[in-house]
Amino acid sequence: MAGGMVRPRKPMGTPEWVFRWHPLRTPWFPKLVALAVPGVAFTLLVATARIQVRAPEKSVQRKASVIYLRDDAQGRALTLRAQEGGPFPSRFEPSEWAGMTELDAAAMEAVRFQPQPYIAALQELPVENREAPLRLAARGESFFPRPSPPAVESPERLPLHVAPVIYPLSGIAKDALPRLLPAFETSVDGAMSSASWRFLVRLTPGGGVAECVSLEKGGEPGAAELEAWLRRIPFAPEPGMPFRWIALGIGFTNQPVDGNITR
Repeated sequence: MAGGMVRPRKPMGTPEWVFRWHPLRTPWFPKLVALAVPGVAFTLLVATARIQVRAPEKSVQRKASVIYLRDDAQGRALTLRAQEGGPFPSRFEPSEWAGMTELDAAAMEAVRFQPQPYIAALQELPVENREAPLRLAARGESFFPRPSPPAVESPERLPLHVAPVIYPLSGIAKDALPRLLPAFETSVDGAMSSASWRFLVRLTPGGGVAECVSLEKGGEPGAAELEAWLRRIPFAPEPGMPFRWIALGIGFTNQPVDGNITR
């Protein structure tokens, strides 16, 4: 090892022109540039930069003064002066004004309704003659007292009972219904009178009831009695017509106890 470099051995039989067996010389210009550029930059920085170092300023302490005022005349005067001369003057409040109460009372008195005082006027009372004057009959004229009206006796109320009546539904006019209906011997209770009864009736040419069918509530109490009562109703005969069907409704009303029911 000589000159700080390792020289490899050249293999036997290797031509001289294959490898360059001596080291190349390093150029000095790149090294000079690498030293000159940082030096110039450092020189310019030192020549142009100015760093000013100042001593720290003393900070002012934040403090305030408080004045306590007593609740007397002098204290209130100073308080009012401080509020008026301070940076934030107080706002005028009408409710806090001492004369606001008197002004409010005067305004309410001015708008209050004041009616005129009532003074009763005295009047003379009429002179009443409690004794009626005696009426004398003229000569030649007879005088008789007025006859009193005859007493009207109220008719005697006949006893009433609840009885069924019929009204048409279809197939027959209201004027064609019989005027008198047979008596209904079965007692009518509240359940029977409040129910809605409808029947389909088949009439014969002579006006008799050949068949009677209940349209609703056929199994309820009273349906059989109403069906038997319908079979006893005589309708107007129509000999020229064959058997016909009509629909009737049954209601209940108060009827006199005389054996006959009128619709």
